[in-house]
Formats: sequence, structure tokens, C-alpha cells
Amino acid sequence: MSQHKVAFLNLSLDSFNREDVWRQFFNGGDKELFNLYIHSKNKKCPVFKDYFIQNTVPTKWGHFSLIEATIELIKAALEDKQNEYFTLISDSHLPLYSLNETVELIKRRYSVLTFAKHFSFHTKVKSQRVLKEGVRGYNFDKYNAVCQFFTFRRSDAEIFVDTIDQFSKYFVKDKVIFADEFYFWAIARELNIDFKMGQATTYSDWSFRELPNGRLERNPRAFSSFTRPMLYIYRKEGFLYARKATSDTIITF
Repeated sequence: MSQHKVAFLNLSLDSFNREDVWRQFFNGGDKELFNLYIHSKNKKCPVFKDYFIQNTVPTKWGHFSLIEATIELIKAALEDKQNEYFTLISDSHLPLYSLNETVELIKRRYSVLTFAKHFSFHTKVKSQRVLKEGVRGYNFDKYNAVCQFFTFRRSDAEIFVDTIDQFSKYFVKDKVIFADEFYFWAIARELNIDFKMGQATTYSDWSFRELPNGRLERNPRAFSSFTRPMLYIYRKEGFLYARKATSDTIITF
């Protein structure tokens, strides 16, 4: 009897900012538990090149192209009938558990499509305003931002792929509309897909910081270092991953 696998879907510039961490992650567990799919913009990484999907789309920050790229990842993952659980990650993610532990936690915690509230109220309000400019000709009755890294099941994946042509035509394609923080949540609501608002998979630091010119900025803060105490804190808070790690992040766990 074949077992259900977890599909890791990575929308990335190359592969991972910390290839060493993710190589250890995937090599250190049961290879029958997962599949990895990478939508790579540059395709320059020799370490994970075997996981690059063939069909890619040019992407821009905040544009609807991010949804189209995610759909290509989902399509590739659906080709393997054993893929039942789907988890979205990025090049700046770090895993907080081993592969086997991560798979077990996903299967136990995310039995249904699960979205998480956005960490930044400021960003949510901004998203509401911009999204209203980015949707045309369809009465989405509520606008909100959710964390773009969510988990879902195979039946949800099939619906997202089957309805992309139906719903994508209502979205403005050539401007920043934060589509990745809205689209899938909105479609799930419109189609009455069984989903819940639950525990986010990914920790991000959305605290305010002051720029040299005195202005305040609120974007996810990159880690200068990542320590074992941080690992335990984020685990205790229920996260599976943390972002944003860079190639210069000092990792000591």
C-alpha cells in the first residue's frame, strides 16, 4: 500500500538561500515521504537542479504572476498520485524540524486546507486597498490578506488548477496587487472549499524598524543569525519554518 507524500513547493529565484541546510534536511530523512518541486527563476543552482519544474512563468514581486507560478508548481506536483499534502515554502525559508518530523506534523496538524492570519495589520490594511484596485468585474465580497505560505490537500490542489482560467481573468496582471496574499484564500471562500484559519507554518519578523532617513519600514526582517534558542522559541509557537534567511545568515543550531 502506497503512503501519502508531502509535496514541498518552492517559488524561488534559484533554489534556497541556505542550500546546505536544506540539503541536510532532505538527505536526512525518508525519501519516500516527500517530493520537492522548485519554480526557479534563474535555474543556476546545481545542487537542486533535479527538482526544477519545466514549465515556469516570468514573475514580478506582488504581481499575479506569483499565482501563475504557484499553479505551475501545483500542476507538477499533481503528476505524482502519492502527493496528498502540499506545503508552500520559499528560497529564504529555514526548516525548524527534521524532514520526518516535518512530514509527521503536517499530516497531523493540517488535515484540511489551512490559511493563517497575516502577521502585519499594517500590511493587511494596505493589501485591502491595493487588492480592490487589482480585481475587476467580480464581486469578491471581502478583501483581506493572509499569510501566503499555507498548506492544502490534493483535492484543493485540483480545484485551484481547474479554476485558474475561470478566476484569473478578474485580476489585474501588470501591477502590484499582493495576489499571493489574497487569491487562494478568496477562491476557497468563493467555492465554499472546506478550510480553516489556523496555525501558520512560517515565522516572519514583521516588527517596525527605522531606516537611515528616519522613515519606518515594515517588511519581513532578514536574519543576521539564527540560534538554537530561536529554534526552540519558534517551535514552541507552533511554526514549522522561519524566514527570511540569507546566504550570510549565521546559523548555529
